[in-house]
Amino acid sequence: MSAAIEPARRWAPRTKRVLAWLDRRFAFHSRGNAARAVVTVCLLGGAVALLLGQDANWDLRNYHLYNGYAWLHDRLARDLAAAQMQSYFSPMLDVLQYALMVHWPAPLAGFVLGVAHALVFAPVAAIAWMALAGHPQRARLAPVLALAGMCSAAFLSEFAGSMADNTTALPVLGALALVLAPARHAEGARPAAARWLLAGALLGAAVAFKLTNAVYALAIAAAVLSCGGPVRARVGRLALLAAVSLLVFALLAGPWYRAVWQAFGNPLLPQFNGWFQSALAQPVSVADTRWLPKAWWEWLTWPLVFTFNPRRASEIALFQCVWASLYLVALLAGLRWLLGRRDRALAPAPAMRAVLVFFLVAYLLWQALFGIHRYLVVLELLAPLVLWQLCRHAFARRHAARAAGALIGLCALVALGGWNDWGHEPWARQGFAVAAPAMVDPGRSLVLMVGDEPQSWRIAFLPGQARYASVASNFPESGAYRERIAALVQASPHRYAMLPASVDRKAGRVVAMNAWAARLGLADQRDCSGLRWLVRR
Repeated sequence: MSAAIEPARRWAPRTKRVLAWLDRRFAFHSRGNAARAVVTVCLLGGAVALLLGQDANWDLRNYHLYNGYAWLHDRLARDLAAAQMQSYFSPMLDVLQYALMVHWPAPLAGFVLGVAHALVFAPVAAIAWMALAGHPQRARLAPVLALAGMCSAAFLSEFAGSMADNTTALPVLGALALVLAPARHAEGARPAAARWLLAGALLGAAVAFKLTNAVYALAIAAAVLSCGGPVRARVGRLALLAAVSLLVFALLAGPWYRAVWQAFGNPLLPQFNGWFQSALAQPVSVADTRWLPKAWWEWLTWPLVFTFNPRRASEIALFQCVWASLYLVALLAGLRWLLGRRDRALAPAPAMRAVLVFFLVAYLLWQALFGIHRYLVVLELLAPLVLWQLCRHAFARRHAARAAGALIGLCALVALGGWNDWGHEPWARQGFAVAAPAMVDPGRSLVLMVGDEPQSWRIAFLPGQARYASVASNFPESGAYRERIAALVQASPHRYAMLPASVDRKAGRVVAMNAWAARLGLADQRDCSGLRWLVRR
């Protein structure tokens, strides 16, 4: 027993010294410490991006790269659904990512994306700082809870990638932080109005970049109404926020949706075509309902359902336990409230109350409309803060802090240990390269993209004079669409087809494993007993 205890005693002083150093340097005791923490986290984010490798997710290969290229080169009327049904999504964010990924060295572009995604630490920590007003430990809790939020399954899965959920979480949470910022008596009307104007601009940009962020815009509206102050003042702030958000959305995304509407008769083609009735697509409202709860018991227990069956809400398994923890702790807190075991001293600060309203409204809208796990990035970043607050009401005061720390630590460890992502490749200086046969006369050529595999990323590196169109893709083709394809074929003397090629990645891994087996002397055994033993374990 003493032999086991002795190393722990030796490590205890060192651990205390490390924790004390971290507290002096990074706890939010001063603005300098807060700035140092933000810079450090951002640099760590860039380093993690380099370790992950080149982003290679399906959406990038299907439409993120192409849509940015197509907008910059005015290809709306020239190509036809080259990136399948996603061809007509708003390209505003894709333009920035295209410029970054194509014109910068790939590792540098990845580093920048990692820094940008890690920058979300700043608004999450600011929200925690305001929500924990009056708590004696908030200088330590705010950065720790923000870091724990970044150790969440959805955020980690998209880290340093082109999928927009992480990128747009920054303006959404920035807007929420500005909404929560307390009005100071000395600041005057102009700075206060400027804060609401900036919050509206960030929110409008977030929705312009990704329409699914509309659920967070509605949730922020609910949070504004739940804040303290006279009702008239709250309604006035919400009106200002909404007006600026709509204006910025119209300025950023309006020209694109107007152009698509004029070209095809549906600004959201092919979505909601049951309403818009564009001739090019089938008259159906395209929506991915496979991720929504089905039975009544799933609607009531959805956080538990997709915690224990991750593929119920995602194409890849995003392992986490934070949603089950939130669900169960919330039930326990509600039970204590019903039993009258309320501690009025634990009433949340106004900012915390607004965070809880935002969180609940956004989650309910997400469950009713989407059910897709990766759309929860914003909420998972705030989940440790919400879980910490729920634990204060679910457990006795003497146990609440320890229970919250254990649960939040467990959730972070599960997400880190089960870290899954949407695809990466080893780094090269240039992230994209295409080897293609020469086109005889590109200006009179048509390339048909066959099938629903992501192929349109190659168009940016093929002759721009040619035309590109998809067939047999995920676009809901109508008779008019097929007639348009036939007309393009007739008008193009030179026709090409781009077919998806299958790559046997397992073969390369088998070769590598055989090489290691040979180096270790395992391949020389007649009955492969060593290899069999390893496989069994």
